[in-house]
Amino acid sequence: MALRLNGSSSGYVELDVPAAAGSHTLTLPDGGGSSGQYLQTDGSGGLSWVTPAAGGKILQVVQTVKTDTAAQATVTTMTDIPGMSVAITPSSTSSKVLVRIGLGVIGTATNERGVTFTLLRNSTAIGLGDDPGNSNERATFATQAGDSTYMEGGVFYEFLDSPATTSEVTYKLQWQTFSNTNIYLNRSGSSTTGEWNKSGSSTITAMEVAG
Repeated sequence: MALRLNGSSSGYVELDVPAAAGSHTLTLPDGGGSSGQYLQTDGSGGLSWVTPAAGGKILQVVQTVKTDTAAQATVTTMTDIPGMSVAITPSSTSSKVLVRIGLGVIGTATNERGVTFTLLRNSTAIGLGDDPGNSNERATFATQAGDSTYMEGGVFYEFLDSPATTSEVTYKLQWQTFSNTNIYLNRSGSSTTGEWNKSGSSTITAMEVAG
C-alpha cells in the first residue's frame, strides 16, 4: 500500500514499499537538516542528518621560504639545514600531512658531490629507504651537487605522512655528504658573480589533508 501526499494545487509525492515488505518503522529526524547533508540509518530504523566526510580535502597549508644561503663544511653526519623547517597543527588524528620540499641551487666547494637528505617529523626520520645491507646509512632522498663553477638544478621531493596527532608537528630537513668538502644551499660553490652563479630559494610546505 502506497502513501500519497498530494500537492496543494497539483502533483503528489508517493512513498511505496516492496510487495513482500517486512515490518519496519523508520523514525525521521527533527528538522530539515542542512544543505549537502543526507539521511543515515542506525540500522534500527532511526534516521539522522549527516554531513559527508571531508576526506581528501586540503584543510590548511603552511610554508617556510628560505631565501638566504646555507653552508656546511665536511658534513659526515646528518645535520639540520638552517631555516628548512615548518610547523603545523593537525585538526584531527585521522588527517594526513603532505610535505613538499623544493630546493634551489645545490653546490659544493670543489668537484660535484652526492648529497643525501633526511626528512624528520619532530625527531623521527621518515620516508627512509631500506638498509643497503652493508651499512646503516639510510636517507629519505639524494641528489648530486654542482661543482664550484656550475649550479645544480632544482630538487623536488614530497612525502605523505600520517602523524596521528592534534599536537603541533615540526617537519625539518637534514643533509649529509660523504666527501670532505663544503656543500651549499641556494648557491653554487663559487662566490663569484656571473651567468652560472645566480642564487636560488628553497621551500618546505606542509598541507593537512582530511582523512
